[in-house]
Amino acid sequence: MAQCTDIPDKQDNDNVLRLVTFNVNAIGTFFHYDPFSRMNNSLLDVFDYLKADIITFQEMKIDQRSITKWGKINSFYSFISIPRSKKGYSGVGCWIRIPPEDHPLHHKLKVLKAEEGITGALSVKISRDKTVKYRDDPTVGIGGYEMIDENEALHIDSEGRCVMVELACNLVVISVYCPANSGLTDEGELFRLKFLRLLFKRVRNLEALGKRTVLMGDLNVCRDLIDQAAGLEDSSIKLGPTDTGSAIEKQYPLEAKEFIMNPDVPHRRLMNHMLTDSIIPELAKDGILVDSTRYIQGRERLKMYTVWNSLKNYRPNNFGSRVDFILISDHIKKLLVDGNILPDVMGSDHCPIYADLDISSLNSSCGPSGNVNIPKFECRYKYDLLNHNVLAMFSKMSSTHSSENLALSKKVTKPRKVPRSKSIDKFFERSIPDSSVIDKPTIHEEVIQPPKPLTTSKVKRETLSFKDIFGKPPLCKHGEEAILKTSRTAANPGKRFWACHRPQGDSNNKGGSCGFFQWV
Repeated sequence: MAQCTDIPDKQDNDNVLRLVTFNVNAIGTFFHYDPFSRMNNSLLDVFDYLKADIITFQEMKIDQRSITKWGKINSFYSFISIPRSKKGYSGVGCWIRIPPEDHPLHHKLKVLKAEEGITGALSVKISRDKTVKYRDDPTVGIGGYEMIDENEALHIDSEGRCVMVELACNLVVISVYCPANSGLTDEGELFRLKFLRLLFKRVRNLEALGKRTVLMGDLNVCRDLIDQAAGLEDSSIKLGPTDTGSAIEKQYPLEAKEFIMNPDVPHRRLMNHMLTDSIIPELAKDGILVDSTRYIQGRERLKMYTVWNSLKNYRPNNFGSRVDFILISDHIKKLLVDGNILPDVMGSDHCPIYADLDISSLNSSCGPSGNVNIPKFECRYKYDLLNHNVLAMFSKMSSTHSSENLALSKKVTKPRKVPRSKSIDKFFERSIPDSSVIDKPTIHEEVIQPPKPLTTSKVKRETLSFKDIFGKPPLCKHGEEAILKTSRTAANPGKRFWACHRPQGDSNNKGGSCGFFQWV
């Protein structure tokens, strides 16, 4: 893949609005990848590179200390939600460009309201001594709430998974990171389904109020069989070079329908019930949203994946799933002029996707002289960034996290001195390990390789030791040396085996794994 991808230009029309969504899988590691590594940790440069007017991130994996870096972006409104208790987990952001006053989008992109969560049960501070719940104050909340138990609502919204922003052009942008239940627990599946049902019901309620919704982010749901490489493989469907998605669905109608209606994966049916373009007619008739990427690219296109298992190195052979979406109200689908995935953009196990809308026909509720109060959920207010006192923050953090620092001090013999040249933001930065989000559970395994040697003589000793223990690697069907892996399955935990070193791809992909397997 190219080191730096050329991002498609918007149409030569000042009324075209670009929406971008990207699961960055830890913003701390996101900037380690080209071209972002050359942007000096500047989100403004990232947004300009992607040519985004509205951009949403998922899995930011930050805490309140680092919001000072990501919550004050020149020429953008910033809205960030982080988990209430879990650190380095989840977290979503939404940034809205502030165009110059003479730009056609200036008044249309004014933010009328913004809120955190999907239930309206969370609170926001609107003055020095007053806090209100979004659903209790119509001047603050966007509306369309479902009345559920307050404790349950607070639990649903405790993980920093959703930000909603209402614009003056009558668009409600919903940035979301839906639960995946990667632990495969009953409790996790229940939480996942509750979240999706409440989210989709809220979208329906907003549409019923006459608002036009844009639901964008990582839904952690694969909507169709043609959108999941593993699903096609499990159905013994081999893709040829001339195959199209429509042809596959026509040739395998039962498999395509079963993929959606399978009772073991109810989230797929829930999502399809929201889509006017679902291949299941009884679901499509109740749909209110359009899959912008599929609408522009058509059902003919295959392998339009947005996430790959990075632990198994599936990305080079494009063996993945499509779980990232920009879903727009069916009422404004005719405004779509472009939309696609950006698979050559690195930085995460996901790739960004974008959609361009010509909103010249949308009117703004704010006239040329109309002034709008910035919502109190905007980061500068929510996280007190307007009059930010770095020294006061430093003092506060040292007392708040004294127990954490004490625990760390026991592990080192000498405190690490921070160079004066580093900024306070750098001091607070934490490195967060990479992780992978997969729509479908897979067999867990790890690659076992000899430790990296330090000297030439040590190379010989390490290599001999490795071969003495495991023997010479057998050749796979490609005639290449296999690699050693460890089984993580319940049937054979810890048992070692040889496997083809190439990444998995479609079964007819000669450049992918040959499927070689041999127990040690």
